[in-house]
Amino acid sequence: MTEVFSITLVFPALDDPDFPKALELARQSPDFREMDDGPLARYRARFHVGDAARLLDVFNVVGRSRDIEILVDDQEVPYGRELWIPLVSFFVNP
Repeated sequence: MTEVFSITLVFPALDDPDFPKALELARQSPDFREMDDGPLARYRARFHVGDAARLLDVFNVVGRSRDIEILVDDQEVPYGRELWIPLVSFFVNP
């Protein structure tokens, strides 16, 4: 499948029992980085259309935080939560 676009999640560590599993899934993305923002850890994971199911699994946990960035092709876009994340679900079972 040709990669139509990528979605990158930039998110903080969360005090959530589901976070370790979400972080493990995020680490499997082809472009994962841990960023040092001083006392707070932040993570960056890029997903392609072929990784749509994994992206949604990670987002379902890290999206509980309001301190998350959603980038499309590494660009800030409006309506990340409202439009782009739901759009990805169309690629889970094409």
